[in-house]
Amino acid sequence: MVDRTLRRIFILSGIVLLLWVLYLLKPVVIPFVVAFFMAYLFSPLVEQFCKVGLPRWLSISLVFIGIGIALTLAVWYIIPLVWKQLMIARDSIPVGINWINSTFLPWVSSTFHIEEMEIDTSHMSSIVMDYVQTNYSADSIQAMLLSVAQSGLNFIQIGGTVVLIPIIAFYFLLDWQRMLDSLRRLIPRPYEQSTLAVVQECHSVLGAFVKGQFLVMILLGVVYATGLQLIGLEVGLIIGMVAGLASIIPYLGFAVGIVAAIIATFLQFGIDWMQLVLVLVVFMIGQAVEGYILQPFLLGDKIGLSPVAVVFAVLAGAQLAGFMGMLIALPVAAVIVVLLRHLRDFYEKSYLYGQPVVVSEDGASGDISIDTAQVHIDIELDPQSANSLQQTEKSSKIKPSDQQNS
Repeated sequence: MVDRTLRRIFILSGIVLLLWVLYLLKPVVIPFVVAFFMAYLFSPLVEQFCKVGLPRWLSISLVFIGIGIALTLAVWYIIPLVWKQLMIARDSIPVGINWINSTFLPWVSSTFHIEEMEIDTSHMSSIVMDYVQTNYSADSIQAMLLSVAQSGLNFIQIGGTVVLIPIIAFYFLLDWQRMLDSLRRLIPRPYEQSTLAVVQECHSVLGAFVKGQFLVMILLGVVYATGLQLIGLEVGLIIGMVAGLASIIPYLGFAVGIVAAIIATFLQFGIDWMQLVLVLVVFMIGQAVEGYILQPFLLGDKIGLSPVAVVFAVLAGAQLAGFMGMLIALPVAAVIVVLLRHLRDFYEKSYLYGQPVVVSEDGASGDISIDTAQVHIDIELDPQSANSLQQTEKSSKIKPSDQQNS
């Protein structure tokens, strides 16, 4: 008993020490973790190429080349459109300021009986310049330049990490099967089948959710962008794209998109209630398409969480890991749900849950059967043992009055 306890303490101490070392090496470990998940996402596509008969290195190269071409084409066609939308937004700012000064602020003043206000851009610029000259000396400027230089070095480091991740992912994919076999050999033999079943279910849920969520983001962005362009909003394309990408976090895409669309509508059309109604209609249609078409057909019930649990998962992810935590909150929640489901099944089958032990005996043969939630035991007795057992039972049933009468 003491040896087993010490062994468990030693194993737990080793795990804690390993996690602490990984935490200290977080800047080094993060690229490898990202590369591992990148390899995990693209490994099914590589396997499809390998089934055709291509070498594994060539299959991986084709996948990466295809991803690079797709990203290049997307950037080639999207950047000019986004730039045009940004120029339209820039030109709309003076118009919006003029509308605020001539329409909105007088309406606020007359409605709430307050002193009239006006946005003076030249006065605001002079205030900013005075603040900079007053609060920032030559030493502050030197510190700011050093900060900019440090930021530049950080940017170079981030760029190097971005280049390093695909290279690491390539080598992960090259040794993917060997790495999986090595991980499989670490599983204790008695728990191999159950562990692999849990891992396979997590893999199925996670893969289906990631692919479905990616398609939902793209199609929802197309719906929003098309609808906003059709109602005449000049920056509708960029707003729809941002709303679609932000929908990776539940409810964030809808919130960001509708707020940005309402602001853009005010800047472009002023107080036009019909345009505001059209913006609301576009986003209501987008929510209906997402809720009744995209989510059921592309995602289904892959996570198994209620809307309240989804919000809690996103907020918990944001609290624990910031924006990155919000991005990975739902996939992690999907895996946790699978693990909790298996843990509940294990608990319900354990003696702690109160499963009864059923002992039955066959009177003819004398065999004994023991049934529990985990095992079924049949005990077969030889005829002599069975006869002696029956004789013992019969003698135990004789009453004292019968012995006295005899």
